[in-house]
Amino acid sequence: IGGLDNVINSFEIGEIFMPETTTNTKTYEDVLNAIANKNLQITVPKIGDKFNVGTAEAEVLSVKNDNVNLNNCSIVIRVVFGEKSFLFTGDAEEVVESKLKVKETTVLKVGHHGSSTSTSQTLLNKIKPKYAIISVGKNNDYGHPTKQTLKRLQDAGCEIHRTDEEGTILITTDGKDLKIIRFNLAEDETTVNVSDLTKGVEVFNGKNIFKN
Repeated sequence: IGGLDNVINSFEIGEIFMPETTTNTKTYEDVLNAIANKNLQITVPKIGDKFNVGTAEAEVLSVKNDNVNLNNCSIVIRVVFGEKSFLFTGDAEEVVESKLKVKETTVLKVGHHGSSTSTSQTLLNKIKPKYAIISVGKNNDYGHPTKQTLKRLQDAGCEIHRTDEEGTILITTDGKDLKIIRFNLAEDETTVNVSDLTKGVEVFNGKNIFKN
């Protein structure tokens, strides 16, 4: 949940979904303060709950209360828009992935920054993703993404995109075609104006179609 307080502070928020599990870290406290400052309330979803994001439909596939391993408390959500679908697993590990009732999915937001404990072969066999997006810090201390995870993704035939190599990654779709826009930020930049797409490299169905 690192950085979630900045998201809450920067955007108009309709509803907050979080598991019941709590912790006493500064990061978690920052999120609770951001929620309180906007007079928002937390909703604890249930497996099978559905909601819309615009005209896209999202479904909750997992939400646990595991005080031993907080990673497995991650809310897992699958979003479908037209012919395209997206799976967000948070930091959930293989024990959660193996129990997911999930269909083939176009885009996988790779679990836990590419840790070896997530993005199991079991999950990849289920969803057969075409694209794998890894959100990970450059030269991080954890060695993410791991060689094991990258090999599993490569063997599964995924087109892999990494924020440590490509900068901020934005995906857009009309429900039929999919575009990946990459923003290579300077060392001192932390945000990007997503409306100015000419700063990025556009990828259309896996092929570069624009470079600035």
